[in-house]
Formats: sequence, C-alpha cells, structure tokens
Amino acid sequence: MMYKLHINLATLFTLCVLILNSCAVYQTEKLEGSIGDIDYENIYIRTSAYEGVIFSEHYLHMKNGLKEKFTPTLSDIELAEALLIDQLKGVNIEKINQGGSCPIIDKKLNKYKRQYFGYIDANGDKIIFVNCLWEKKAFHDFTDKIFHKASDDTTWKTDEKIVLDGCSYYWNIKVNLTSKALFDLYVNGLG
Repeated sequence: MMYKLHINLATLFTLCVLILNSCAVYQTEKLEGSIGDIDYENIYIRTSAYEGVIFSEHYLHMKNGLKEKFTPTLSDIELAEALLIDQLKGVNIEKINQGGSCPIIDKKLNKYKRQYFGYIDANGDKIIFVNCLWEKKAFHDFTDKIFHKASDDTTWKTDEKIVLDGCSYYWNIKVNLTSKALFDLYVNGLG
C-alpha cells in the first residue's frame, strides 16, 4: 500500500511540474544550419527554468544504429524537464566526477544549457538525449568582451557541443518519454 502511494505521489509531482512548466513564458527562435548539403532548423527555447535548443531530426546526430529520429516538440521537452527535476537526484546517487570545484548536477540543474535530440529506440520508445553544458565565466572572458568586444559563443545552438573532460560542467542523459524514466547518465571526466 505504501508503494502504491509513492507512485501516485511521484505521478502527482510530475503532473504539477508539467502544469507549472506549461504556464511558463517561452522565448523561442528558429535557427537554421547546414551540414554539407543537408539543411536543418533547430528551435532555441528559453523559460525561467531552463534554456536549450531542440535539434531537428535532420541534424546528423546519433545516426548509426537508430531506427528513427524525430524532432522533439515543446510538450516533449516539458515532460523531459519535469522528469529531470523529479528523478535526477535518484539517478545521480554516486555523484561521479562531482564535488570540490565541480558542481553537483542535481543541485545546479538550472545552471546548464541543454541540447535536445530525439530518437526512437529498438523497442519503439521515444527517447530524448539531453546534452548539458555549463559555460564557466572566468574573469578573462568578461574583460575580453568589454575590451575586445568578443561575442558570446552561440555555436551550441546550431551544432552539437562535444567536450572532453571538464567534470560535471558537461554531462548528458537519456530521457525515455514512453516509460517516463531517466537512464544512461554520463558525466565527463576530471582530466
């Protein structure tokens, strides 16, 4: 009986987060890109809770071995974000490559920019691969922008950002929208 109550409370929490997210004011922008002769259109999204880019199914990410790719909808992203808020702490129990000078990802979730990629797995489940990036702002970055008028790096909005090492400033996870579960958390190494 207690187990059933726990599931109902978790479902209720997820629904509440979805409702709150659906009330959020979205800022969206379409971003065009191309790789070779393949054109694609990503969607930049910003709310008070998160900032990210929905990558088009035409973007060449994770192509090999996939049954099918899809472009996630705003509703798909809302569900994925609700599941991240609800389940990330439980999935991140070991805190691999976190602590010290590296952030604890479930405590700093709102600090990360996201890249969202959608695909259908071998079981027919809808999966969103979420690539999370924390751009560390150092003093020299600040002074470069003031004195040299350097612009912010916006390539993360049109191209998958792959970073080696960097500890928990860079991590990714998969969200199964069908089963409503997180899996395959990967946090970059300390190197």
